[in-house]
Order: sequence, then C-alpha cells, then structure tokens
Amino acid sequence: MLPAQPNQSLIEGLVCLQALATRESPVGVRQLARELGLDRTRTHRLLATLAHLGLAQRDPSRKYSVGPGIHVLAAQCLHASRLLQRAARELEALHRFGHTTALGVLWNEQLSYLYHAEPGMKWEDALGRLALFPATLSGLGLAILSRQPEEQVRELYRSRPMPGFEAGVEALLEELHRARERGWALGYPQGRKSLDRSVGVALESDPNAAIGVAGNLEARMTTRIAQAVREAASRIDATPVA
Repeated sequence: MLPAQPNQSLIEGLVCLQALATRESPVGVRQLARELGLDRTRTHRLLATLAHLGLAQRDPSRKYSVGPGIHVLAAQCLHASRLLQRAARELEALHRFGHTTALGVLWNEQLSYLYHAEPGMKWEDALGRLALFPATLSGLGLAILSRQPEEQVRELYRSRPMPGFEAGVEALLEELHRARERGWALGYPQGRKSLDRSVGVALESDPNAAIGVAGNLEARMTTRIAQAVREAASRIDATPVA
C-alpha cells in the first residue's frame, strides 16, 4: 500500500540498489540510469550515497556493484528470522519425493529462492543459486500471493505482466481463491500443458515466505506431495525463532 507521502528519493535509491543486486557484473551510471528511466546526475548521486553507506561499491572502471553492506544486511536478517535454520530439516525431508525442494520469499511480483535444491544437491550449493522468478509461474509465489488481499494483488499487477495469466487479473484471482481453499498452490513454470509443476505452501510465521516441491509431477502424486508440504510448513511454523 502506497503511503500518503512516499519518499521518492528513498524509493529511487532502493530501485538502484535492487538493480545492482540482480546484476551479475558491475554497471556504469549512464547504463543504469537509462535502464531505470532515471536522470543520470540523480542516479550518480544515489549510487555515490549507497557506496558511502557500504551498500554499493565502485571499481577502478567507475562501474558499480553491490557492496559488503548488502551481505551484512542479508546475514543479519536471516539470523534474526532464523528462517533457513527453522526450515532446513523439513526441506531435507521433502527430498524423499525425488524432486526439487525450495524455500522462497516474495519481492513485488518476483519470487526470490533462498534455497532451491535438485535431487542429490548439497545444501550449500542450493543457497541463493537462482535469479528472480515470476511469482505467477511458481506454486510458492502463488501461495504467498493467495494470502494477500484482493485489492493488493490488483494494485501489484496493475501495470506489471502476469506470466501464465495472460487472460488478466481476474484469472489470477480465481487461481488464488482455489489456492486459499486447498491450503496450497499449484504453479506451472513451463505452461499448463507441461507436467513440470510446483506445489507451494505459504508459512504462517512469515507471510512473505513459502516452501514447496517442484518437478515432473503426475496429478495423482500432486495431492500427496501437497499434503506433505503443508505438514512440513506447519512444523516450521511451530519451530521457535529463538
């Protein structure tokens, strides 16, 4: 929900910071300003301020990337919520189905996977290995969206694309309604004609987070897996933060 008097400088600074965080290589001021539709001089000031705070850094070629402060903030947040620690045992247990197991959080219309492990993958290799993914194509993303008020979902997608729901926001809202009734959501990363599906359940203890299982799921197995994911989510929610 937009506040009555939003701080535009803060908004633009965070937009720049997010843009840096999603890039795999440093970027120059001119290019970033062009990509974000911002004034070049203002972009330079924002990036310089972020660098002063340690949230960004500039290399000898005068290009910017995220600074050490970002990693500190991420570590502090994960430590405070203990989300990964609380979920670890249950995520490992869900591998018994032989499919990908995941933990993700919603950021605007994108899902960020904190943990995404294919069968046999080591725990450390599954941490933060994927870029942002459209929430509407993921069972985890749909599960989190199903917890949000209808008007909030409408506002979120007022000017944003909805992959998988090209018919419009009403189709998305119907799917979210079904997810609420079932207690779990079903996403189709490769389209509805594919057996590549993801089952997601949002966490009560963290409404912007969800766990799930994804892979080539036959319909008769989907309900069984969904029930297991719901039970795992309940146990995570019951785990004390401290």
